[in-house]
Amino acid sequence: MLTRAQVDPFVRQRGDDVSLDYLADERGRIVPFLERLLRLARRLPGRPLEVVVEALRRQERRVRDASRLAGITRTLIEWCDFAPVPGSERLEEARRQVFSARGAIWPPVPGDALEPYASAAEALGVSPEVLQRGLYDDRPGARRLATVPDADGRALLARYNLELARGLLRDATRVVLRTSGGWRDVFRAVKAAGLMHELHRDGKRYRLELTGPAAQFLVRPTRYGVRFARVLPVLARAPAWRVDADLVRDGHPCRFRLTGRARGSGERAPVGHEPKRERYDSTWERRFARDFRGSSWATQEGWTMTRERTPLSAGGSVFLPDFTLRHRDGREAAVELVGFWTPEYLATKCAKVRAARGTPLVLVLARALAVGESRELLVEVGGERIVWCGRHARVGDVMRKVEEVAR
Repeated sequence: MLTRAQVDPFVRQRGDDVSLDYLADERGRIVPFLERLLRLARRLPGRPLEVVVEALRRQERRVRDASRLAGITRTLIEWCDFAPVPGSERLEEARRQVFSARGAIWPPVPGDALEPYASAAEALGVSPEVLQRGLYDDRPGARRLATVPDADGRALLARYNLELARGLLRDATRVVLRTSGGWRDVFRAVKAAGLMHELHRDGKRYRLELTGPAAQFLVRPTRYGVRFARVLPVLARAPAWRVDADLVRDGHPCRFRLTGRARGSGERAPVGHEPKRERYDSTWERRFARDFRGSSWATQEGWTMTRERTPLSAGGSVFLPDFTLRHRDGREAAVELVGFWTPEYLATKCAKVRAARGTPLVLVLARALAVGESRELLVEVGGERIVWCGRHARVGDVMRKVEEVAR
């Protein structure tokens, strides 16, 4: 994600309304330059990250606005894949061996400079010369360029504008997403990030309200903001969508709107398409599903698990549970793994869960993901519908609660 220094120069404010000065190729010069950057990156496979960054930075002489290039460079770098140097996970131990050996033969005899590297290099299967050159290849800047996206200049332009919007939304206290299609992918991205949310149905469309990274009660806004940033690229794949955000900039409330994927500047962001990546879902969900499949509840007790089957309606809100658990006798219950939460958010959610029609819903909450100033467990608001856990949800605890409420 872009830094504030790469976003703020392009933020425009008029009254309470904020917009972004998106990069547009009105004279036909921007896209060819971006394609030049892509060609440059493709000539650097296997080079260290720091070398790739420097090569892109040297293109400053071709542009008038260094802030733009810094943002574009960061966008391209984050779009590429970088891999650790093979064997780098063993370099910390190799350094200890080298330094210990060097201390034993100090001062060195001329011509024996590589002797301290010999034993450590043999353990790594490389020559002493190679180990000497790459003794610190486990640092982040030493990661090697593995792949460059198969994209053109227009795609890079669209991605950069998307990153501008993501950077601005770090100041959001509340965000409303609307989409006429692809809502399930968007909702799954929200669930995978563990964001605090409410889903509402507006006729044939859906409205998703999110707590933003700048909400006052967040005690770990950076962690929440990193996860929040994962949602916008997924939203950009929807056929029609809109973002309405309440922001706080320099202590003053303001509004921001982002719509569609039109190519141009102003309030309609040319964000293009984000390459679709297959995901099972969050690590928490993946582990719970794996543990369930290996448990006696699945192998002996007659329970089966499916993912995200039927939305549940509750007082104007919609829940899309993570799992539906169904017994062979016909009973069923839904399970939702809740991410970040506050006592107030939890109280509201539990009230809606109790009002839900149809399949009963069980909420699984991690104590460690409380983000409010108060960390009360508020067991009474959820009654029989809440299962508390530590870092991981225990299948037995969840299934015993499912047994109680299933019908």
